[in-house]
Amino acid sequence: MTQPQTQNQSQPQNHPHTPPRTHTNRLVRVLRNATAVETSGIEPIAADARSGGPGSSFTLWFSSNVQFSSLSSGMLATAAFGLGWVQALLAIMLGSAVGAAAIGAMSTFGPRSGVGLLVQTKGPLGRIGAAVPAVLVFFKACAWFAVNSVLGAFAVQTLLGTGFGPAFAIVTVSQVAIALVGYGFIHLVQKTMAVVLPLLFIVVSAYALTKSDLGSAFDADRAGALGFGGAFALTIAVQAARALSFSSYAADYTRYMPVDTSPRRLFTYAFTGTWLGSVWIAGLGAAIGTIAFIGTPTDLVGQVLPGLFATVTMLALGISTITSSCLDCYSGALAWLIAGVRMRRWQAVLVVGALGGTLGWLAGQGDYWKSFENFLILLGNWIAPWLAVMLVDRYLARRPAGPAGPGARFGPGFLSWLLGLAAAVPFMSQPGILVGPIAKAHPPLGAAAAAVAFLTAGLIHYALTRRTGGRALPAAQDPSHPTEEITA
Repeated sequence: MTQPQTQNQSQPQNHPHTPPRTHTNRLVRVLRNATAVETSGIEPIAADARSGGPGSSFTLWFSSNVQFSSLSSGMLATAAFGLGWVQALLAIMLGSAVGAAAIGAMSTFGPRSGVGLLVQTKGPLGRIGAAVPAVLVFFKACAWFAVNSVLGAFAVQTLLGTGFGPAFAIVTVSQVAIALVGYGFIHLVQKTMAVVLPLLFIVVSAYALTKSDLGSAFDADRAGALGFGGAFALTIAVQAARALSFSSYAADYTRYMPVDTSPRRLFTYAFTGTWLGSVWIAGLGAAIGTIAFIGTPTDLVGQVLPGLFATVTMLALGISTITSSCLDCYSGALAWLIAGVRMRRWQAVLVVGALGGTLGWLAGQGDYWKSFENFLILLGNWIAPWLAVMLVDRYLARRPAGPAGPGARFGPGFLSWLLGLAAAVPFMSQPGILVGPIAKAHPPLGAAAAAVAFLTAGLIHYALTRRTGGRALPAAQDPSHPTEEITA
């Protein structure tokens, strides 16, 4: 809203030597708005409360992908799957493009309705059906909060020379604090980090790339039964899955944008930020993987980086995990509210922080990879078919924007989503938890589970919405009841 001018501001000609304060006032106003505690919950954002532009999606998703989880996912391609660096880089570029496209597409859902993606899930899945993915997103967010808290604590512990406990407290409190302030502050932090993190990671990139074996070839012994095709496909799947995990959050960070925000520009900015950050850091991880396998950030000090390079890297990793995990805390809290829990947004943020912090503390006392790797994969399996349902429902069923009414308990999307998950089970390959018959007989096909789930759910939902006109299954309630009011 335009600020009224004071008498001095309206008569600048009387003070010819006083520089105009327009830019200063604008900066102060931006900072004040960004650091004001968000009071909205999951209800639609009013038109007069909308602001911002698609460019902020670039900085948000670029900064969120410049982090240790990107580094470690790229490292798997060479150190675990046996690909050469050039081969790994190509697979990383393809997988990152898939994940970035999902984030870009889901980002466009926010401005048109003023609500997050999980609220809009009530359209195709129904009111009760949508509660299931909301609960899954909540636990996924808590799990990622835990993992990133541990990674950040390792970095801070190495940087400051403290014990794990104090370092863990610094990281978790910082993440929760950013999420408590809310939407505007998260975007401000990510814009700042989009400048700071590249400066820090350029240093380690320059050193590590010169020391790595960029001409490495495919290692059949490391790939094992996967072979080259399986290793390449698995690298694509891992990179895509990491970014897909963020896609369930995407509209949370665009719902305050004006309704007339260009979907094409918004997609482009979100896609580009995600893809560049992911390819850069995962590609760097793949390069480091040709000379060492890094289990935690502290391993970088002893195995790869000396002296000043290690210090700069620890600083970058500590900051990046905090700025990335605050998204998990913020969106996990919104998911908890969408699941039907009655509390304020700030209270839900504390719930995510407490649960994720507890899980992270327990995992940090042992081998966090063994504690969380399979758990996170299981939580992420639902995203591909859910994404397919949402895309088909928007672009083919043409459902009106916004949440479904209270009479819609289950929609055709819920059945489509479940059948997509069921179709993927034979392809799932998670040793120790679930190895489907097709993945067991043909290990390279274990990377196809998400793609099978996506295609199956999308095709089924398209068929069902053509038959039902895109309407959710009715509930035994008064159909004249007004649209459900969602409160924080």
